[in-house]
Amino acid sequence: MKRNWDTIRELLSKVEECTLPTERVRLGNFQKERASEISYHMALLIEAGLVNGQMDKTLGPEVKDFFAHKLTWAGHEFLDSIRSDTVWQKTKKMFAEQSLSMTFDLVKEGAKQVGMAILSAKIGG
Repeated sequence: MKRNWDTIRELLSKVEECTLPTERVRLGNFQKERASEISYHMALLIEAGLVNGQMDKTLGPEVKDFFAHKLTWAGHEFLDSIRSDTVWQKTKKMFAEQSLSMTFDLVKEGAKQVGMAILSAKIGG
């Protein structure tokens, strides 16, 4: 399965909404048709250290459920860099126009540059 950056952004935002220690994002919070996609991306976020959570697998490769309860510092930093819809859309457009693959480091740096350009235009204008 390919990484879907919109799904990653969606999951990070959803986990950030957990404000109480008992709140969790679980597989059941999403449409059943998206179970495979959501599980795959949550596993990536946990592996990358952006989300604190746990995958609950059956004996095989299938994910039965997961829970995620908070973003790590790195998760907050990354989400903050892509949170703005304006920054996110311009970042994706920049990658598409240059035919570049969206890697984690490039997305974070690209979003940072887009944000800085927007700030510079507002400060200078």
